[in-house]
Formats: sequence, C-alpha cells, structure tokens
Amino acid sequence: MDRDPEEYSPGQLQVIEVDFRRDGRWIDFLSSHPDALIYHHPGWLSALEAEYRGKCIALACEANDGSFEGILPLLSTRGFALPWGRNQVGRRLSSLPRTPLAGPLVTHRAALAALLKAAVDRVMSRPGLQLELKTTLPGLDELVPELECIRWRDTYVRGLPANDDPDLRLNATGRRTTRSCELCEKCHARSFGNSRQNHQVRWAVNKARKQGLSIRGVASEHDLKHWYRLYLKVMRRNAVPPRPFRFFQHLWQQLEPLGHMELVVADSGETGMLSGSILLRFGHSVFWAFTGCNEDGFLHHANDLTLWHCLQESCSGGYSRFDLGEVAESHPELAQFKAKWGTTLQPLYRYYFPPCRPSESVEEDLAHNRLAGYVGQVWRRLPLSVVAALGDWVFSYL
Repeated sequence: MDRDPEEYSPGQLQVIEVDFRRDGRWIDFLSSHPDALIYHHPGWLSALEAEYRGKCIALACEANDGSFEGILPLLSTRGFALPWGRNQVGRRLSSLPRTPLAGPLVTHRAALAALLKAAVDRVMSRPGLQLELKTTLPGLDELVPELECIRWRDTYVRGLPANDDPDLRLNATGRRTTRSCELCEKCHARSFGNSRQNHQVRWAVNKARKQGLSIRGVASEHDLKHWYRLYLKVMRRNAVPPRPFRFFQHLWQQLEPLGHMELVVADSGETGMLSGSILLRFGHSVFWAFTGCNEDGFLHHANDLTLWHCLQESCSGGYSRFDLGEVAESHPELAQFKAKWGTTLQPLYRYYFPPCRPSESVEEDLAHNRLAGYVGQVWRRLPLSVVAALGDWVFSYL
C-alpha cells in the first residue's frame, strides 16, 4: 500500500460485487498476496454461509484491466437488541462475524479507500445496520473519517524462522510445499521466551511424553465428531458459547482436502483422544484456531504436546507466522499459556460505522462482570448437549 488514493483518477478503479466461488480472480488474488489469511478463503466464507444460511457479500476493487486490487468480504448478522460491554451487539454488516480477523485485503491505499467507502455506503442505505471491520491495520479512520476505531485486544503471535529456501513456493491454492526439518530444529532450539517460560514448555512436553501421549493427525469425520465433544467440554469449562458441529463439518469438507485445515490430536494408549487442535493455514500464516481437551488431557499437558507438534509442523511447512489468537480479559490463565511460547503481542483494531455507543460507566462494567460470573457458574453445570444447543442459538444472532 505505497500509493495514495490521489494517484488514481476516479475512473481507474471500481468496486464491484463478485461470486467468490466462481470468479477465479478471488483465489488468484489471495494466492499472490503476502498478507492473505485463511479467513479470506472461499472455504471459510462458504462455511460461515452454511453455518446460519447467510449470504456473503464479496466486494472487489477492480482496475481497468480487470485485475483485482483489493477484496473485502462482508456478512450480515441478526444481532441482539440489548447492549453488552463496550458495544451494542445489534445488526451488523461485518468482516467478518464469528471470525477473529479479516477486513480488507489490498495492494494500495487507493483500493483500500474505495472498498471502505463502498462498505460505508452500503450501511448508509440500510438504517439500523452497523458496519464492523476486524483488522490489524491502524489508521483506517484517518483514510475514511466516517469510521470509528476501537483498539481491540492483542493476538499472540509466534514468529517462525525466516524461509530462505528458493524451492519453497505457494502453489495455485495457497498451500505450501514441505521443506526439511533443519529449520524446525532451529525453531525449537530457540528459547520460547525467558528462561522460566522455556523451562515450563520443555517440562510440560516431557511430562506429556512420559505419560505415554502420542500425536497423530485425523483423517475422518468420525474423529472430528469425537473431538467435538472435547471442544464442548472446553467451552463449558471457559463459559463460552461453542460453534455448532455443522460449522466444523463444513470446514472439514471445504478446507481439509486442500491442506488448509488439519486436526491434530494427542492420544493416550489407554483412554484414546485426550485433546486436539484445529490448525487453519494459508499463505504465510497458521492459526491455532480451535481446541478441545478433557480433564485427563489438562492433567497430562496434552495441549502442550499438541502445540509443540503444531509449531514444528508449521515450521517444516515454511510458514513464518503462527497465531495463537486473542484472549478475553476473563481468562488470564489462557494468556499465560500462550505467552510462555515466546509469542509477541500484535494489536487488533475494530472499526465501526455508525460509531458505537459511548463506553460504559464503572457501575455498568461491574454489573456486567457480576452477571457474567453468575451465568458462568450455571453454564459450567450444564450437560454438553445443552451447551451445544445454547451456543448454536447465541451464535445465530452474532
């Protein structure tokens, strides 16, 4: 994005709506862009559509020669009428809902400005709808003043060794070829943080191995269903609504054959699957996206062994960025777990139009915290089937 919007005449760029499934320029643009994420991929977008029967609005900034200079996927939500936290979770046109990070992907500032203005214009014509953009890009509100910027949480990112192998290329679908494990060994030889954190990681991994845990990939939807129960247990433990199984099933059908999704599980010879993590991969980035684990898994540090394996696999695959995701303020123990892997904090930003309601008062904040505490106590006592049903209902609005 090294060119200014003023360098383009009004007729040189136009924003159009495209079919991300059938228009080959969408995946071609993703495969050639260094910052493309799995969350821009047609497989992810179609999974969001299938989750609650919505329709993704795929905006593209097109140049005179027909090439794409930028893309912006958007999806509408029903929203809740009641305010919660800093924002009113009402009807939104989001990039993207139920997605940690997406937003515009462009080659220059002119395309960025064009896409943002087109998105704002769509919301202006639909009263009661709010535009929401989730991105790592700062300053979008300076480019389009109608937008309001909210500094969101940080995401925990682990950098992997730089790729100097000229034979390692992205293929046409954004999948990486494999390289030797020399750099993987280099990755693990590096400290995961300070000496205390490094000791914590190695101790936990060694303990898991001494308990007889082993790592394997999953090759069937049968194992995916087994993993989903472990995922429900984690969501119940953390008092967080879970995604419906059909969402993961659709991701599996769309992304696993392309190599963009993998479910890695830790097994015990006696009791079987103890934990498992879903990796989502595209371009230069890997996301440690969803995790399931039972009590024995937590006790035997199965998540540590799984994450260790995932980091090594990502390094051998030539990826340079491993994203462990953001952490809600109410889960400090999860923040400590992610920090010990030598991660750095990358700020996330959310942009809204029209602007959000003013920040809540201290009294409102305390009231919300108390209510969340009561809800959490009840949530942790619910049967898994009820947790799944309630999660499905909540996310149908979000």
